[in-house]
Amino acid sequence: MNKIIIIFLILVFLMRQIIILNAKDDTYINTSNIIYNEKEGIVELAEGSKINVNNTNILVDKGIIDYNKETIEVFGNFYLYQELNILSGKDLLGNTKFTKFTANEVSYIYNNDLKIDSDTAKRSGEIVYFYNNFLTPCELNGYFDCPTWSLRIDKTRYNISKDKFNHYDTFIQIADTKVFYLPYFSHYGAKAPRQRGFLTPSIQFSIGGDLGVVAPYYLPLNINTDIIIKPTIIFNDLNNLKLNTNIDHKNAGGNVSIEVNNEKLNTKSDVYSSVKFKSKQILNKNNILTYEALITNSVSTTRSNNENPAAFEDIFIRLDSYDTFFESDYLRSEISTVEALDSTKTGLIPLSPSIKYFSQKLIKDDYTITNKINLINLKRNESELNKPSESTTIKTSNSLIYNSMIGKTVVYNKLILNNNLGNYYYEHNKNLDDEVFRSDLILSSDIFYNLNNTIKPRLKVIQNLNIIPDKIINEDSNAITFNYHNQFADSRFYGNDLVDNSGRIIYGLENNLNIFDRDIIINFNQSYDFNKKTNYTNQINQNSNSSDIALEAKTNFDNIKFKIDTRLDNRELEKKEMNYNLDYSNYFDLNLNYNETNNGAFKGISSDTQSLGTSLSKKINDNVIMSFDSNLDLKNNFSPFKQSLKISLFDECSKLDISFVDERFNDNYNTQPSETISISFYMDYLGFFGYEQKSNLFFEETGNFNYGR
Repeated sequence: MNKIIIIFLILVFLMRQIIILNAKDDTYINTSNIIYNEKEGIVELAEGSKINVNNTNILVDKGIIDYNKETIEVFGNFYLYQELNILSGKDLLGNTKFTKFTANEVSYIYNNDLKIDSDTAKRSGEIVYFYNNFLTPCELNGYFDCPTWSLRIDKTRYNISKDKFNHYDTFIQIADTKVFYLPYFSHYGAKAPRQRGFLTPSIQFSIGGDLGVVAPYYLPLNINTDIIIKPTIIFNDLNNLKLNTNIDHKNAGGNVSIEVNNEKLNTKSDVYSSVKFKSKQILNKNNILTYEALITNSVSTTRSNNENPAAFEDIFIRLDSYDTFFESDYLRSEISTVEALDSTKTGLIPLSPSIKYFSQKLIKDDYTITNKINLINLKRNESELNKPSESTTIKTSNSLIYNSMIGKTVVYNKLILNNNLGNYYYEHNKNLDDEVFRSDLILSSDIFYNLNNTIKPRLKVIQNLNIIPDKIINEDSNAITFNYHNQFADSRFYGNDLVDNSGRIIYGLENNLNIFDRDIIINFNQSYDFNKKTNYTNQINQNSNSSDIALEAKTNFDNIKFKIDTRLDNRELEKKEMNYNLDYSNYFDLNLNYNETNNGAFKGISSDTQSLGTSLSKKINDNVIMSFDSNLDLKNNFSPFKQSLKISLFDECSKLDISFVDERFNDNYNTQPSETISISFYMDYLGFFGYEQKSNLFFEETGNFNYGR
């Protein structure tokens, strides 16, 4: 009995020494050596004492807690940690809840990422001030034996509840060199709630003297919707104004974005405006609605040298519907336009709403039925002889496919019936109005014979019957190509408006060879048209029933992939088209593409061209990647269609991109050569700094300096 009493007393003594609870402020103290003056309410903490206040842990070297005054004083080092945040320092003086304190030689690690070293830190409620501090998210012993970048800040104000940092009198330092001064800027932390207010501005200037600023304003409407308003002001020309507004809405079923641009140029009184829409919505498990639209009253100045740039519309709206269970039905409706490169003829740009339907069903084991319906209504503001102002066409395609295998022979039989009904209206000449109907019946048999594991002769017979002569106006079948796969297609035209109007036989040989333990695929074919002159043979300048020869070869050599596409003259075996493609991936990534097209390959096209495309990238080390892209016109003194050189340097907290771009064509609408040099430096938490300088033959040289998030 005496032993039990003694053990009980020892346990009581130890518990008193290890843990003290003050119910008033929920402060727990865990220590193995403590002096407690209960009368005066003072606790003397020994080295290694651990304090817990409202789920915040503090480890101290030595200190005193005065419960009567509700204060704590730490002598020497302390470590305060909560979740991913750690605050350490010396000589702390504050209240027992640590909601108010002052400390020296403070180091603060935010979210296990951002590091702040400060001479002095002061907290009052939700606000913490850091004085004469150093800030970086980079590794302290980084690439330069110091952080890649850091901030030297006179004062930082951190709002805990808003997770917002405000910095005053700041130098941006790269390695150990100060490069830029900011009197004030702010940013949010990783856990910050969405806050309305101004974002980091961008500064813009041109070499000609223009100076302006972009001041974005962020406005969260609700949990799903954001608005960013970005006005641009040119200080030395207040008549030159730009206003950009972005609206983004997200929900469980998708998203909607709207971009509104307004621009008033100093030389014009008109305001050029545009509205862009983009959306994707999952309506239910079987239906998706997507749409894109651009409506504007102007084109960019790079598209036209006219005083009054022509108006254009580019609208795209699409409804997709499909059965995800059976994967057999598909419905798509869309409204779109086809823009013309010649902006002076924008009246001929068609607006074409359409509805497309596709279904496929398996009947028994070897039979498949497919059905396609395409309804298009095309409208223009103007018409010319071969282009109506309005047309309505309905196109149907029904096919029956039967696959069979007899021994080593595999046969794919197909029966296709195409019907095309078009109504054409001309606003200037009603005598040209017409209604035409075309019906095509295609019968094809594609025969593969497995001679052995390496050689496979292939024969395809296609009989195309124009039940009613072809009178359909060509809108979508202007692209012409000639290669191995194209020759085996049921119709060698892209689109629906043009079809092969004659039957033909395509014969070829597919070879899968193994030479020196390397797989080499060599395929070639040739076609024989029953009629000497057809829609397609006329486009490729074929003067006999026999077509040119299409050759395809490809192989892999360890890290090398090589492919050849060649078109050879059917008589002289001289090349008319040649495409070489080589991919290499090991010590570096390399892609080479050589294209050669001789005159006479296509009708009405000056196609005597040679071009060499090169793409090269190399990871120099874990922090540097260099890339080079080039597309050279070999017929014109190796002048570039486009070439670029880019160097990227990166680490865990930053990325530096330096690039040079030389291009003959800026985009699909601009034929003005230009050279562009750009530098951008991205920093975690802060955003980016960037400079771009561009020059061309028609506009003055301009430079832009950007800073933003």
